[in-house]
Formats: sequence, C-alpha cells, structure tokens
Amino acid sequence: MAVVVTMPKLGLTMTSGSVAKWHKTEGDKVEKGEVILEVATEKITYKVEATESGVLRKILVQPGVNVPIGTALAVVAGPDEDISHLLEETPAPAEPEKQAKEEAPPQVEEAKPTGEKVPVKATPIAKKIAKEHGIDLSIVTGTGPGGRIVEKDVLDFIESRKKAPTAQPAPKPGAGVPKRVPLSEIRQVIAERMSTSWKNSPMVTINADVDCGAMKKLREDLKEAFKARGLNLSYNYIFIKACAVALKEMPMLNSCLEGNEVLLHEEINIGLAVATDEALLVPVVKDAGGKNLYEIAAAGDSLIEKARTGGLSLDDVSGGTFTITNLGMFAVRDFTPIINPPQCAILGVGEMKDRPCVWCDQIVPRPMLTLSLTFDHRIVDGAQGAMFLKRIKELLENPLLLLATLK
Repeated sequence: MAVVVTMPKLGLTMTSGSVAKWHKTEGDKVEKGEVILEVATEKITYKVEATESGVLRKILVQPGVNVPIGTALAVVAGPDEDISHLLEETPAPAEPEKQAKEEAPPQVEEAKPTGEKVPVKATPIAKKIAKEHGIDLSIVTGTGPGGRIVEKDVLDFIESRKKAPTAQPAPKPGAGVPKRVPLSEIRQVIAERMSTSWKNSPMVTINADVDCGAMKKLREDLKEAFKARGLNLSYNYIFIKACAVALKEMPMLNSCLEGNEVLLHEEINIGLAVATDEALLVPVVKDAGGKNLYEIAAAGDSLIEKARTGGLSLDDVSGGTFTITNLGMFAVRDFTPIINPPQCAILGVGEMKDRPCVWCDQIVPRPMLTLSLTFDHRIVDGAQGAMFLKRIKELLENPLLLLATLK
C-alpha cells in the first residue's frame, strides 16, 4: 500500500520545516522503521523513519526547501504499484530556493586614453580631497554647473571605489584551494540567533570561584541512591537545582524584555547545553523550580539521551527561561557565554580542579570551579547579577540546602 511521507509536526509551535538530508534516493528499497530522511526546524534536526516497507518511488521536496507541516515529502510504495493518483494530488517536486542576486556595486569609470590632457573643472575643495586620496579627477563625473566637479562628486566616487569588487589573488603554484564547508540548517540558525543576541543585548559577564568540596561529598553520598532508581546524579543537575532555587528568590533573572516591559516567567524552565556531532543543542528541563533533585535527574537523563540519538522534539528544546552551559570537561576555567535570546541570563560552568586555597588557616588543595554569569544589563543591574551569582555560590558550597524538597 502506497504511503505519503509528510512534514511532521514536531512541537506545539512548529508551523514549517525543511528537508535537511535524504538518506535514500528514488528507487531505493525501504524497510519499516528505517531512517529515510532528516528534517530541520529552527532548533533541531529530526530523523524521519519509514512507516511501511516498500520502495522510495518519488521524492517531492528537495533539501533546503522550507515547507508547511503536513506537506507531502515523498511517496513509498510497492515497486510496480500505481501512484499516479497520489502524484496528481501533490504539487510538483519543490526545488531549493535560489538566492537573490546581489545588487551590483557601482562601476568605477576608467579614464579614456587621450592624446592631450583635458583641463578638469572642479571646485577647490573637490581638488583638495582628490589630491589627499590620490584620485585622478578626469575619471570623476561632475554634477555641478557646467559639469564642474564638486565636493560631493569626489566623496561619492571614493565611496563607490570602496564598494567595487577587488580581484582575488590567484593561488600560488602548488598551493591548495581553501575548502568551503556550507553551514548546516541548525548552524545557520545558531549563527543568526547569536548575532541577534550580541547586537541587541548589552551583556555583562561576572565570575565567581566556588569551593566544590561539599558538593563533591554530597554527590558521592547520594550517587548509589540515584543509581538504584536508574538515574545518574550529574553535577549539572545540582547546578540546575541551585539555579532554580536562586531564580525563585530573584525572579528578575528569570525574565525577558518585551518592548518597554519586563516579562517575569511563571515557570522556571532551565536549558542545559548539550554538544552533539552537528551542533550545540539546548534541551529544557521544564518547571525545574517545582522539581526535586530526583525529578531533575530523571528529566535530564531523558533529554540528554534524546539529544545524542536525534530523538528530541521541538517541545523538548522550546520554552527555556534560563540556560546553563558547562565547558568544564574541555579544561576551560572560565569563559563568556552568550545569552540565548530572549532570555535574560546564562550561567557558564568551568572546570572543577584542585587549586591551592586557604582552608582552616592552612594552604591546602581544594576542588574549585569558576562560574561565569552573563546577563542582560537592560533588565538586571550589576549588583542584582552579583547577588544572584553569590546565592548560587552559597547553595553549591552548602548543598544540603538543595535537599529541602528531596523525597
């Protein structure tokens, strides 16, 4: 029986998606449950599996084309099955949109060779500017009375010369040609969102060192109890819990700016950046403020497994109100994380490492890490950001405070 593969709805807010990659070509045999293509939204790439066995008879949408949910992408049917009626009901195969041609830059007029040099009419200020920039006035078009070259003509010529394309030097003999790697759909979205964040949000980053001795002991004491429930007590879940407690106490960090108003979110939804082969994804632990440490670990383990196997839905990565990004495993001490718009703040976590510290009047090695909080200065002042970071430090250094709701 012929089956039409359509653009899936991967989340409540999803309205469209694009084909990122076809794993099969027309005429290939397809088994039920086998991945036949990947679709991309602005946040995730999702692998689409065949619901029936058969042959991929027709591909209707090519990679790079954005289409509404429910749009027919392909037809899977028997090798000799008549699919003409299905093709009549679907539009012609879509092709990738061609990029709009860029407006050609102004052409720079070249001087025409002449036997004699013709005097050029130009105002004194125009001559002065031309001399300063090494410009031959004979190739500048005058717009003043009688074709006289005025100041604006020279300035316009200088500007047009800046925009004119410059010849690229030919590669030296034996030199390799630089490799060009196109950005993936997700990478393009990340690039756009990070550029928007950097341009629109005046960001400030502050750092604080945390003594992790008590937190390490807590994790060791509770690890087996979590393991008995099939859970992994990651340090990241302790960070999530600490941030949830601090965000409850200081809700301005759990907000976003809408026009001239600050929107304080009712729920605390904390995103945890997870590295995958293709991009950095941020699955969201929903209602982290209402969860105990067991529940945070259960939600986190499930999301991380989905992220690494490509099973995240759009809802899994939507609705975040605060983000944590941990680069400690890469031996990074501290860094400047960029806010995930429209959120107000993001917490960066550095490497946990023994450092010499004063402890009980002695210099001893202590497990330390550095937290880096970046916040939107339009919403939060420096003192508020500092108090928030100080509170997280207190909770991590006294982690028993986090167990008040642990069942």
